[in-house]
Amino acid sequence: MSIKKKATKGGIWTSLTRTGINVVDFFVYAYLARILTLEEFGLAGFCFLFIEFANTLVNAGVNQNLVQREKWEDRYAASTMTFVSGIGLIVVFGMLGIGAPIAYYSYSEQAAWVVASLAPITLVTSLQVVVSGKLMREFKNKQMGLAKFCATIFSALVIVILAESGFGLWALIIGKLVNSVAQYLLLVYVAKFKPYFHFNKDDNKELISFCLPLFGMTIMSFIHRKASNLLTGIVLGPASFALLGAAQKGATVINQVTMSSINTMVVPSFSRVKERDKLGDLYIKMVSVTGFLVMPIFMGLAAVADPFVVVAFGDKFAPSATFMTISAFSIFPSVIAWFLPNLLISNAKTKDAFKLTLLNLITNIGVAGSTIWFGIEVMLTCLVVGAFLGLPFRLWLVNKHISLNFSLLFKSLIPPVVASLLMFFSLIELKDYLKLASENNVVVLVALVVSGGFLYPLFIYGIFFKAGKTYFRELKSMLLKGKPKKV
Repeated sequence: MSIKKKATKGGIWTSLTRTGINVVDFFVYAYLARILTLEEFGLAGFCFLFIEFANTLVNAGVNQNLVQREKWEDRYAASTMTFVSGIGLIVVFGMLGIGAPIAYYSYSEQAAWVVASLAPITLVTSLQVVVSGKLMREFKNKQMGLAKFCATIFSALVIVILAESGFGLWALIIGKLVNSVAQYLLLVYVAKFKPYFHFNKDDNKELISFCLPLFGMTIMSFIHRKASNLLTGIVLGPASFALLGAAQKGATVINQVTMSSINTMVVPSFSRVKERDKLGDLYIKMVSVTGFLVMPIFMGLAAVADPFVVVAFGDKFAPSATFMTISAFSIFPSVIAWFLPNLLISNAKTKDAFKLTLLNLITNIGVAGSTIWFGIEVMLTCLVVGAFLGLPFRLWLVNKHISLNFSLLFKSLIPPVVASLLMFFSLIELKDYLKLASENNVVVLVALVVSGGFLYPLFIYGIFFKAGKTYFRELKSMLLKGKPKKV
């Protein structure tokens, strides 16, 4: 099987299993949103930011290093495990010594206990890194995804049972701990790899040399993605934090299922392309197909935001609908920018990938920090505008190393952009009539989703028939078996 087929198959399995995981997580999230107060929900989300940040630290660049090496060596993997678990221990102590006190003084004593209780997850995550790297390298996304899905199902059951037993917020904490342990054990089983520890100075030098630029990039990428949440929680409090978190939940699920799934395959597939001058064209194909699939989903989410939020999370989260609609428009620059850092990494240009992430960080913190004082709506609108304005520089930075045909890139995205916007405005008009016909939000939501599923293909093939055929042909070549083409 060719690399293209392996990468596509891996991406599909990653997407399918992430869909299952995110659907389960979404239902648990919606369930807890209804039984917890806005303040409790916001508190939980704020504390999980500490753990998410800690997990990014132990993951920084290690998977990419294992994936891009010419061959797999158990000895090197053992050295990597020693290295990353050591970082995991340092981060855990940092969580206990720094994170918990920050949570205590920023929020409450309960917040400090929550952060401290979640800290062991980071150590378990550090043990998963090498095992996940082996599975990714071998394109065993199916096995890895199923292991994670089973762990998610088990932990979801634990959370619901404990919540129904009156554990409240602590049901979520215990469930997350159970998930991390179950996930590690299942990954070890499907990888057929017996982890062990080994120390080697030369291996550590290679790891540090490769991972150090990515380490800084990972930290900045996290802050870039979470800047609006962090500043909302600090400036406006836990209730506003909860409202913003609910607004972002739908987009996060879609991102995980679509663009993040595809992004995981960029380094394994692009790093093995022999004719490096074709990387730019392959990137444009990836972006155009991704835009064709993802843009209508985000624009559809923007159109159905108000009934969706009320149905999913309850009336108390109704203000989140406006935030969700505004944020969805960032999909247009994001489709182009999303894969750029990993595209550079696959070409061993980690320093410029670092610069790219630094630009994202400065833009987001600067915009969010200066506008959050005027409210969440103003901040989100300015972030979307900033994403558009920063895109040309990001493309210029990548074009220094990988030749990109800008004309072809933007021309390939015109059909999905236009069709998605036409669908969005059509659904907005239709929504007003549906609300007059029925006061049931579920009926309105279902009708809008069905209408969107009809309107987008109608616009894409009715106005851009030739482009629609091209997208379909590209998807067919990626998904169906056939004679592999040399890349």
